[in-house]
Amino acid sequence: MRTLLFIALSLIACASSELKTATAQDGALEGSSVNVETLASQDEAQAEAAQSCASGKGTELSCEELDKLLLFRHARSPRGREILIHLLEGRLVDAISREQGLRASETAVSARIKVLEEQIIASGQAKSLNEYLSSSGVDPAVFREYMRLAVLQEKLTQISLGIEDGGNVTGEQQTAWLDAEIEQRGLQETWENTPPEDGVILTCPPVQLMTAEFLAHLRAQLSPGELKESCYHLLLARRIRARMPDLAPRKLEEAIEREVQRRRLAAESDPAYSGVDFERLLASQGLTLDSLKRDPSVMIAALSGLYIDEVHSEDGLRAAYNTERAYFDGYYGEALGVRAILLQASLYPNEFIPRTFEAAERELIKAMELVRSEEDFIAIAQELSEAKGVLAEGAQHWMPKLDKQIGTELLSEAFSRWGGQPELPALPADRLLGPRRTPKGYAVLWISGRKPAPAWESMAVYVRQDLRKRFIEEVLKPSEVILKIPGVSED
Repeated sequence: MRTLLFIALSLIACASSELKTATAQDGALEGSSVNVETLASQDEAQAEAAQSCASGKGTELSCEELDKLLLFRHARSPRGREILIHLLEGRLVDAISREQGLRASETAVSARIKVLEEQIIASGQAKSLNEYLSSSGVDPAVFREYMRLAVLQEKLTQISLGIEDGGNVTGEQQTAWLDAEIEQRGLQETWENTPPEDGVILTCPPVQLMTAEFLAHLRAQLSPGELKESCYHLLLARRIRARMPDLAPRKLEEAIEREVQRRRLAAESDPAYSGVDFERLLASQGLTLDSLKRDPSVMIAALSGLYIDEVHSEDGLRAAYNTERAYFDGYYGEALGVRAILLQASLYPNEFIPRTFEAAERELIKAMELVRSEEDFIAIAQELSEAKGVLAEGAQHWMPKLDKQIGTELLSEAFSRWGGQPELPALPADRLLGPRRTPKGYAVLWISGRKPAPAWESMAVYVRQDLRKRFIEEVLKPSEVILKIPGVSED
C-alpha cells in the first residue's frame, strides 16, 4: 500500500530514525560521485559567494557542494527513488484535483488530523500531535500539506470507482488508482546516471519535477544525522587533500583503486553477500564502480593511507609501535576467545532488576554445575544470560587485554589464568572463570580459544590503521562539524 496518508506518516518515521554514522575509512557501500579534483580545487570567489551549509574547523562547505553530493548519493538509491516517486505522486494528485475542480476543505483536513492526534495521545507517545511532530523534527505545515493531499487522493479514488462521497476506499484501491494514472499519463526520466543540476528531472503530464524541487524534498526527508554525515565527508576530504598539495594525481588514482579493491574483497568475503557480484551489489544501492571511486569516503581512506605512508616508513611504524607497545599489544595483540553469562542484580531488587547479588551468584553456581562441555555452556547462556551486544546469548568474543566489553578485574583474571598458554585446559571446570561480581551483577566466563600476538607483518597493518584513524580525527571529528542548513537542527 502506497497512499499519501501513508507517506505523511512515513515523514515522522524517517525523521525519527537516525542513519548510523559510518566511519570515514570503512563502509563498502556508501557512495556518491563527487569529482576528486572539485573537492581539491574550488574556485575561491565562487565558494565565498555560495551560501554555506556547514563548517568544520574554519573550513566552509557550500550548499551547492552538498546538493551535488546528495544527488549523486541518493538519486539512484532505493530510498532516493522512493522519495522522488513520493514527491511526484503528491504533485500529481494535486494537479489532477485541479483538473477536476476538487479541493480538500480545511474542515476535512483538520478532522483527519484530529483522528490521528487522538490515536497518538491514546498510545502515550506524546501529549499532542505538535509535540509528536516536534520531537520527530517534522514541520507541521509540511505534514498538514500531505494530509491535504491524502484527503484529495481518497476523493479522487472514490470518483474513479463510482463510490459516493463519504464511502470507504481502501489503501490498496487508492494505490491502484494512482498507479493507473501514472501509467496512462506516462512517466519520463530525462537523465541516465545522475540528475541534471538544474532542469527537469521527471515528467508525468501535467507535472514536471525540477531538480531543485527534488533536492528540497530530499533534504526534508533526510535526517539531520544523514545530512551531517554528508557534510563531514566532504569537509574531511577537502581538509585532508589540503594537507597534501603536492600529491600527484596518478598516485591518488592508484590509492583509490586499492581502496575500491579492498572494499570489493570485504564484500565478497561477507557471508551476507555470498554469491552476489560486487557490481550488482553496488547497483542495488544505486551505485557504480565509477561513482564509488569518486566517493568522498573512498577518497578519505585513500588520502589518509597515503599520508600515513608518507609520514611513517616501515621503520616509522615500528618506532610508533615500540613507543606505545602496551597500547598496541592491548588492542591488537594476544586475544582470548570467551563466552559469557551475565545476570543483572541489585542491592534493592525492583521490577527491572528482580534479583539480589546473592541470588544471582547462587543461580550461576547452580547453573555451572551442569556444564560438561562448551555446548552445555552455550545452551545455558542462551537460556539465562542477560548480556547484550557481542556477548549476547553466549556468542564467542575475541577479547584483547584492553577489551572494553568485560570489566577490568575479570579481564585481568582471565589473562592471568589463560594468557600465554599454548593449549586450552582439557577439563571443563578449568575453562570456567566465575561467578564473579561485577558492578551490575554476576558474570561467568568460558574460555573457548586463544589467538597469540600476531607477527610483525600483521601488527604493522594494525599500527597503520590505528595511526590513520588518529590522523583523521586530528584533521576533523564529526562533532566539529556545524550544520547551517535552514530549518535543520542537530538537537
